[in-house]
Amino acid sequence: MVNIVAINAFVLIFYRKKLYFGRYDWKILLWTFGTPFVGATIAGIAGQLGPNGAFCYFDGVKGEITNLFFTTVPLLLVLVVNTVLYVLTWYMIHTEGKRLKDVIGRQASTVRASHKIARTMSLFVTAFFVQWWAMALYGIWQLATADVPQTLFHLVTTFSNIGGILNGIIFVIIRRRKMTGYYEKEKMKETSTSNRDSGNERPSCTVDSSSDV
Repeated sequence: MVNIVAINAFVLIFYRKKLYFGRYDWKILLWTFGTPFVGATIAGIAGQLGPNGAFCYFDGVKGEITNLFFTTVPLLLVLVVNTVLYVLTWYMIHTEGKRLKDVIGRQASTVRASHKIARTMSLFVTAFFVQWWAMALYGIWQLATADVPQTLFHLVTTFSNIGGILNGIIFVIIRRRKMTGYYEKEKMKETSTSNRDSGNERPSCTVDSSSDV
């Protein structure tokens, strides 16, 4: 899912296009749930799953290679792709932000709106890095040697289970940004109304008809 978010942000910034995922985002759901289901079905038919499928789902002997290609390889691939897309996206945002700093107009407003959306989507990519960096390091270490430090194992179990906390932080950040934008718009409306009302007020002149000429 977070890989789709990174790709969407990249396409939005570089090509000014928003990816369409179908009604109710069925394409994302198909990719997120359909692909793992097909992979797990193939692994089960091939006898790669262990007796305890609730947690240690791969067989300790027959499922070693499957475990590698179901966990370590996809995780590292997603991390690398997300990192590249993340860096390119932020570089483009930084470059265009400097270029459009003193530019006004409809096109500039559209670009700034795209930047705002991309920054918001990038929060989920950042959360992915924070949550899964330890697992990626654990997988690389395990490829080199079977003697993985216990500390790294504890880091894996800790960071892999803080997804809810990270998503909660992102929700608070997005909520605060939304409320800040709302209050700024309301303040601009009040200022505009006040200026318009003051402009409609005209000084009145009183003529004394009883004065002598």
